[in-house]
Amino acid sequence: MNEQAILDAVNNATEWVLNKGYRNVLIEVNNECDVRYDHDLLKPARIHELIELVKSKQHNGYRLLVSTSYGGGKVPQPNVVKASDYILIHGNGVSEPAKMTALVEQTRKVEGYQPKPIVCNEDDHFNFEQANNNFFATTQSYASWGYFDFRMKDEGFEHGFQSVPVDWRISSPRKIAFLSC
Repeated sequence: MNEQAILDAVNNATEWVLNKGYRNVLIEVNNECDVRYDHDLLKPARIHELIELVKSKQHNGYRLLVSTSYGGGKVPQPNVVKASDYILIHGNGVSEPAKMTALVEQTRKVEGYQPKPIVCNEDDHFNFEQANNNFFATTQSYASWGYFDFRMKDEGFEHGFQSVPVDWRISSPRKIAFLSC
């Protein structure tokens, strides 16, 4: 794959979503852009180019909202903060709620930040029974928090909303704890 193939893929996917008329879709052009990618266009220094590409596409006067994410606990770089419609952060690997609060606060201090949603769309820490946990700390910082519930090693089918095949029932203690928050 070369850079043109990446550009074509982003163009084609964006145009497909727009042409279908879908409006309640948030685009993440590259999950964890700072993790194991070969092409510079997919890495932090240039990923804003793909964000801008998505933003440049319109259908009937409407465009898609777009961002990218970094690995867990990483503060986004200024080029991403400036280009993104919303800021994606990950809580994977952040086991202390105070560090989630700090991550949100540090993100708001990045050069070029203007008020826009901060969305933690991946966090594999639960501890919902504790008075303070990553979910609580993130939402108390006025950012959203996303439940990353994967099926862990040796867990049965009923575990994990993000593991294929998915058991959509509220069928595990972790799912019940989350939905009881």
